[in-house]
Amino acid sequence: MGWLSRLLGGPGRSGAKPAQAPAARGASTAAAPPPGPPLLCWLLAGPAAPVPLPRPGPASADERKALALLDEVLAQAVLPAELLPRAANVVPQLLALLRQRDLPVPVLAERIGRDAVLAAEVLRQAGGAFFAHLGPVADLQQAIQRLGIEGLQMAIARVVLRPMFQAQPGSLSARTADRLWEHADVLSRHAVVAARAAGASAFDAYLVGLLHDSGWTVLMHVLQRAGIRDLDTPSEAGAEAFAQRAHALFGRAAAAWPITPAFTAFALDAQRTPLAQSEHALAAVLRAAQPPCMAELQGG
Repeated sequence: MGWLSRLLGGPGRSGAKPAQAPAARGASTAAAPPPGPPLLCWLLAGPAAPVPLPRPGPASADERKALALLDEVLAQAVLPAELLPRAANVVPQLLALLRQRDLPVPVLAERIGRDAVLAAEVLRQAGGAFFAHLGPVADLQQAIQRLGIEGLQMAIARVVLRPMFQAQPGSLSARTADRLWEHADVLSRHAVVAARAAGASAFDAYLVGLLHDSGWTVLMHVLQRAGIRDLDTPSEAGAEAFAQRAHALFGRAAAAWPITPAFTAFALDAQRTPLAQSEHALAAVLRAAQPPCMAELQGG
């Protein structure tokens, strides 16, 4: 049993078996704000602009062409690596860092201290409002002890996975990249709240919340590769169809990332089951987290 596990009085949660769907369904029935505009509408709106509502009616001809392009990619046996190029570097880096959790606290603090960005994130999280009653954080060792296994894993994941949401200036991906990261960051926090209420793994929920939007990143790269440089306000049917493709594209990409068993199982489920119909425990957590996430992003 690792030192972080001993701090919490039991084994780390990241390697635990996925919570069963019935236990997590409680998250989907908890009181939550009503859903706002579709995520795609929020992504396409400017930072200071009001979020437009989708156009009533079916998908337009341009939307159907774009959806056909996405379906062609989903039909391929292997997802082209260039659609999410940074994943090949950041996911192995994340796995390597997560494997170091059984090191003694001083050694782990020394290694984290070599990365200024990661050290700052660990200190930020340990000094946040959740731990305010414990007073200021003296150093990295104390920060690591405060966070425990799940908190440290979340801090590592947030720093390591951030580059996956970066894009070249002037591209279609760049138009939505900052908002995708903002949404993923907020969604991951609400997913943790929903998971804890349902008795599910907080770290698995955090990963899903943080990485689910990678499906939108792949979607934008597919359209950009086909020469589509901009998107108009979508129709109601189009927004729903794009969201379903983004969920499936997340599943295709994430199935190759063996971060935790529950995360991989959810990725496989996402390839074949729309989020709204999925009975996977993490699907219920994600559905519960989405409305309060959008409410927070829109100032609710």
